[in-house]
Amino acid sequence: MVILDLYKYSKKNFFYNFIIERFLKIDVHLLKKDFLYIDNIDLGFEENIFYEYYKNNPATKWGGNKRERDHYQSNHDLQKNYNFKKPVKVLERYLNKKIKKKIIPIKMIGQFKIKSMWFTIQQQNEKHSSHNHPKSILSGISYFKIDEKRGGELIIDKKDDKIKYMPKKNDLVIFNSDTMHSVEPYHGNNDRIAVAWDAIYSL
Repeated sequence: MVILDLYKYSKKNFFYNFIIERFLKIDVHLLKKDFLYIDNIDLGFEENIFYEYYKNNPATKWGGNKRERDHYQSNHDLQKNYNFKKPVKVLERYLNKKIKKKIIPIKMIGQFKIKSMWFTIQQQNEKHSSHNHPKSILSGISYFKIDEKRGGELIIDKKDDKIKYMPKKNDLVIFNSDTMHSVEPYHGNNDRIAVAWDAIYSL
């Protein structure tokens, strides 16, 4: 299977652009629009896999900002980890059956594929500064464990608006990868575990 990353092969790539616009009759930019979708779905994660991974793997460089009380963040290749393969398949099936038709305005060959996956563990007063996820099309967050209504709101910066969302267990939030977003300080008594991922589009 040939995998084409729609972020990488953008307007600058004449061949890709020619194929997309001449034969599929769409503009590449239609694949990246201001998109936000929230659902509640159990992807099949089990709590023990997070803490087992946590014990055996140190925090990544993304989780070590000394200017703020930061959080644990795993490596970004969990889609290759055996314990995460089943949830990855469930997520990819969901993206291609339900989300694909919402973000791509016409019928198009290909499918979404998870490019990277990781998880964070936040404790009291920990937060995550504003950032986005370059070099992918869709990104999302699945909330596995959380003390609800105890802070940790997700802040999403849309073009003309700023959305503040209080997540619940098993919430799945999906947005364009170039969307800036952050996490407010968390005040729960228990760990807050969230799984983040990036997806590309495969032809």
